[in-house]
Amino acid sequence: MKLVLDFFLIGGIIITLLILFLLKKTKNRELSQNLLIVFFITLLLVCVNAYAELNEIPILYVLSFTIDDISVWLIGPLLLLYIKSLFLENKELIKRNKYHFTPVIFYFIFISIPILISILIDKTIFNYLKPLLGYGGSFFVNIRDTYLIIYLIFSLRLFSKYRKAMKSNYSNLTNSNFGWIRHLLIGSLIIISIDLTTGIYEQISRDLSWNTGYITVIFMIIFIVYLGYYGVNQSKILLPDFLINNDVSIKNQKEKSNNLSNVNTTELQELKVKLEKVLLEKKPYLDEDLTLSKLAQFVDVSDKKLSTFLNQYLNTTFYDLINEHRVEAVKEKLKSDKFENITLLGIAYESGFKSKTSFNRIFKKETGFSPSEYKKIC
Repeated sequence: MKLVLDFFLIGGIIITLLILFLLKKTKNRELSQNLLIVFFITLLLVCVNAYAELNEIPILYVLSFTIDDISVWLIGPLLLLYIKSLFLENKELIKRNKYHFTPVIFYFIFISIPILISILIDKTIFNYLKPLLGYGGSFFVNIRDTYLIIYLIFSLRLFSKYRKAMKSNYSNLTNSNFGWIRHLLIGSLIIISIDLTTGIYEQISRDLSWNTGYITVIFMIIFIVYLGYYGVNQSKILLPDFLINNDVSIKNQKEKSNNLSNVNTTELQELKVKLEKVLLEKKPYLDEDLTLSKLAQFVDVSDKKLSTFLNQYLNTTFYDLINEHRVEAVKEKLKSDKFENITLLGIAYESGFKSKTSFNRIFKKETGFSPSEYKKIC
């Protein structure tokens, strides 16, 4: 059993270090990426602490103890702030949300540090810690796990809310883009639920001869491997530029007008002509990071007015309009001799698409054929 645990723990440490390397090498990191780095450093130290405990390495155990001890209290507020940092303006975001970290700071000062001191001197000198270090501490662990579960549920609801709002503003935001974030939250919820369940089971049975906490650690490592694979090979969320480089805040989205009652027909027609001219001549859809705000600047109107114009006057969305033109650009390139030596994926990138998955899905939706099928018949 020890060999199996060693395998998982060493593997988890290596994979987490690899993920941290990918995050750290990003130039001009934004707040969201820095928060992810803190998140994975926390998971790394949890693995290191478990490895040190399993292999009886006192120095390594002491060095990683406090972060491991506060990890459950820290991860909830950390992931909530991560979700907010992806969709809201980063200016003073931490300052406005610092109260979420009050419990973890309190726990760190009054519980983690005193427990560490007690471990180092091999004596409990803080009487209020005795219930936490005894069997009664199991109930406190249940409260801790429940605390994180509440934060994760709230983060999922907030993410769902922001996701719907952002879909109207970003041409490259698809379910696959958001998948990694959703899996991060749901996976974390599953892991902490496992920890809560095994903890309660251990309290009921009282005769288990091994630490059930290792079950949580094993599932956590499997989860880390999945996040690394999914983030690098599918969503590229480990470098979430498609969300970081946003020009439109949720605040602006909330101010979106619901009607065009104050705009006359002539003005609407002029806006339509101007938009068509911009799309034809400047081809802004070739920019893979095009946003509603950027397109609005091309036609010299506010983003909320353009959004309402697209929805109510043209009966479309920014997302559908831009991807329709990208598909047309792909079709033109497939018919051109200039692109006959370029792969389908290369043509997709040249036409503004950002991923193979979204390209295949959108192209088939617009044409009824997969890109490779269309290439054969064109």
